[in-house]
Amino acid sequence: MTPNGLLRTLALGVLTLALAQCGGGSSTPTSPSQTPSPSPAPSPSPSPSPAPAPNGSSLSVTPQTVQGQSQPQATVTLASSAPDGGALVTLTSDNPTAVKVPASVTVAAGSRSASFLVDTATVETSTTVRITASYAGASMAAIVTVMPPPVVPSFNVRSQSRGLGACVVESGAQDFDCFLDGSSSTGFVTSWIWTYRMGTATLGHTSQASNSHPQISTKCAFLDTATGGDGPNGERYLNMTVTLQVQDRNGNTSALMQHDVKVYPNRECGFSY
Repeated sequence: MTPNGLLRTLALGVLTLALAQCGGGSSTPTSPSQTPSPSPAPSPSPSPSPAPAPNGSSLSVTPQTVQGQSQPQATVTLASSAPDGGALVTLTSDNPTAVKVPASVTVAAGSRSASFLVDTATVETSTTVRITASYAGASMAAIVTVMPPPVVPSFNVRSQSRGLGACVVESGAQDFDCFLDGSSSTGFVTSWIWTYRMGTATLGHTSQASNSHPQISTKCAFLDTATGGDGPNGERYLNMTVTLQVQDRNGNTSALMQHDVKVYPNRECGFSY
């Protein structure tokens, strides 16, 4: 090799070494950076649940059981004080024919309760009605029971021939000529329960009509132990006590009412008068 060629070779080697030390030329490849994975989208916040019905709200009626035409008092109580301007509470009845309530009642601002009157109608049978108060999505209910009016007996006994307070024995004591008239009894009467007593003998019958005759099933034997009396004009008669008790369709019965009645034997059953 010539001196010039040797110099070029040495110079090229020195240059190659310098480039290697300075990072020139080929270098160790580096791993490519990874693309970051996208973050998951955040879950949406759940919608708030509806507010629960307030605790402490109530509707009460006093008294809960009444006769028709009465006006019990109802009170609605809220869970918290009414806001400014008051709280309008709507009212309903599931049987307005028997129990009627106002369309609404207002609880005054700062107060928790308000009262109102409940109107009740006359009913023939016991009737249970539900009334409801509603405010701010909450409902309160109460029960009212309306009772029919009490049954009260009232009657008279009238003979066709002797008039008021008398009966006349007919042939063979198969019947008395008098009517037992209970039509003046009050309430929704469905049964008239009659009892008649002479001495120690007692008979009776039940009728679904207000007017009926005594039913003398034992005939003359009914008069055997009867005691007698004398009228101011010389008339003679036997004593009979008639009792009436009335009943409504619910089975409610009245107290007893009684009248003393004069029975004229009319020369029947061995009597001389």
